[in-house]
Amino acid sequence: MMKLSTMSLVSAVLLCSATAWSDGVSVVRGQFTDHVVGGRPQGDAASAAASREVVYWMEVANAGAPAAVTVVWKVGGREVLRQSLDVGRAPRWRTWAALRRNGARAVEVQVLDAAGASLHTDRWAAP
Repeated sequence: MMKLSTMSLVSAVLLCSATAWSDGVSVVRGQFTDHVVGGRPQGDAASAAASREVVYWMEVANAGAPAAVTVVWKVGGREVLRQSLDVGRAPRWRTWAALRRNGARAVEVQVLDAAGASLHTDRWAAP
């Protein structure tokens, strides 16, 4: 009887852990571009070099309740902008953030969850 109880407890813990993980928010993919049309990126990282702003487009998976992610923009290792984006419940929620380049030739984005934990980091540099 004791072994069965221990086994049930271990199964319950593993099931709860898997459920908590699946309820989290994650970045499925991200892409630098110069503009977005119809929720999809139209340019690529090279086209952003000719634009006044760089856009970071992403697909975010969210199996739980609607949430927010924060996009932190860095230039030269220094934070220059934070943008909060709403993310609905979906396997591939599309959203994007933009930064006026002001001559910057390289930027870094870090995507944070609502608690401030890092979900994804990406870098762009003009060719």
